[in-house]
Amino acid sequence: MQYFSTGPRGAGNGLFEKAHVAYVNYLDEKEFMQLPRNFHCHDSTLELVLAMSGSTVAIIDGFPWNAAVGDILIYNKGVYHQEITEKSNGFSLLCIGIAGLQLPGLPENHICDKKAPMVLHTGYDFEMFRMLFTRIFEIVRTGDAGQAPILGSYLNVLLGEVLLKCEEQKDHSSPGPALKKNLAEKILVWLNQHYTEQVSLQRIARELSMSPDYVSHTFKKQYGYSPMQYVNILRVGQAQTRLIDTKDKIAEIATDVGFNNIGNFNRAFYLLVGLSPREFRKANVSR
Repeated sequence: MQYFSTGPRGAGNGLFEKAHVAYVNYLDEKEFMQLPRNFHCHDSTLELVLAMSGSTVAIIDGFPWNAAVGDILIYNKGVYHQEITEKSNGFSLLCIGIAGLQLPGLPENHICDKKAPMVLHTGYDFEMFRMLFTRIFEIVRTGDAGQAPILGSYLNVLLGEVLLKCEEQKDHSSPGPALKKNLAEKILVWLNQHYTEQVSLQRIARELSMSPDYVSHTFKKQYGYSPMQYVNILRVGQAQTRLIDTKDKIAEIATDVGFNNIGNFNRAFYLLVGLSPREFRKANVSR
């Protein structure tokens, strides 16, 4: 269940002065199976995710990363991602959305660059990170305004410790997106940039100077689904984010993410999520 912070609660001083918690979320295996999230990105926040139990595979910016209990997943602003898990894995995640972070030399709401690992291993520091994530989650969940200064302190420590882990593990970023982009990755980048538009195999092929058959074969071989399947997954994933984060009308969301009519949107959404957009919004928004 996701809970939104009632207002800016900054980390207070220094490097993280303007950073604040935007939302928190707890996700366990049961909720994941009932309300699956498709590929999506966060347009205005950094998301830090702590694996509390079990394990998952996270697809981050087109690359698979294995994550187990004690690992922290980093979803920088604008980076597309999705968690994938097997049933009966027993996994659970605590998520913290952070806005207002501006580190020297990095885009807004990025805590590391693309050369850094997107999954950090906390090791012996897991208990400390679990305490920080849990305290932040509980303060936001209860909406206790009197705890705002403490929340800022916890956030300040959390961001500092995550930066230290990034620095410690920067030379162990496997698989990592520093690999040279191949053709499948070029298709992925193009789809991420243009999925809200009218997309077809013919257009992708024309834009990237490939044949339609080669586009389809190359992409599916690397990612396991066709380019057009990925477009629908991406559109539905972004619609899920809008349904949770905003009060925008469903028809408006459908148009914005690239569907040309509400009927097509509803069918695609139900096929991938198992709920209608209205049912999904009702199940996810706590307040």
